[in-house]
Amino acid sequence: MIFEADGSRQMTHAATSEIAQPAMSRPVADLHQDGVAVLVVEDHALLAQSLVIALNAEGCRAEVAELIDSASLLEHVRATRPGVVLLDLDLGVLGNGVDLVQPLTELGARVLVVSGTTDRRRLAETVERGAVGFLSKTVHFEQLMSTVLDVVAQRPVLSTEVRYELMAELRRARAARSKDLAPFATLTPRERLVLSALAQGQRAETIAAEAVVSEATVRSQIRSVLAKLGVKSQLEAVALAWTVGWFPAGRS
Repeated sequence: MIFEADGSRQMTHAATSEIAQPAMSRPVADLHQDGVAVLVVEDHALLAQSLVIALNAEGCRAEVAELIDSASLLEHVRATRPGVVLLDLDLGVLGNGVDLVQPLTELGARVLVVSGTTDRRRLAETVERGAVGFLSKTVHFEQLMSTVLDVVAQRPVLSTEVRYELMAELRRARAARSKDLAPFATLTPRERLVLSALAQGQRAETIAAEAVVSEATVRSQIRSVLAKLGVKSQLEAVALAWTVGWFPAGRS
């Protein structure tokens, strides 16, 4: 079952009676004598430890990952081969958890995203990269455990319908972003550097001095930038660049 950040149900299992049952009463079909290893990749210590205690009580041999860097995490997964990874997306020193989904799945783990984010595009990207589903941190702990145990038992937690909807949303979002960025693709390398400098608050004379060109040349380049972006002022050009998330390669 998947829940939005406000705790509302987005998707249910086939039998609603299963949802009402506590996690302890839900059988975990693929647990064997040694249990199923669950690695919790989460920088919220209280939540991580609570999950480990509850999952160990279910026989899942859970542990909290040591968050040093991505390479160390993946090496640990490669060595221990957990069946399930519970993955947060905002991991501090490890950066964006979205980038970890594919490497973790390639190592054989079933990845369930447990995150506070409400960004559906970001969540859709985790599914695209191989996550079996996602769950909000705001759900009741019993609901979280129930879904985790479903993943451990290899029961589906994301319907085909919802998966298709997410992929369609992702395609639309990417198409819109591509359209927004199209005017910036027409800028020359020098114009990109000029726009980058404007975004850092530099004036035309400063840009000219640093590039060892005339101020007239820089002002001509600025006019070209404004025309290509369809704006009337330097302020509008910079605002547009920030709005669409454009970050020039030459920007420091």
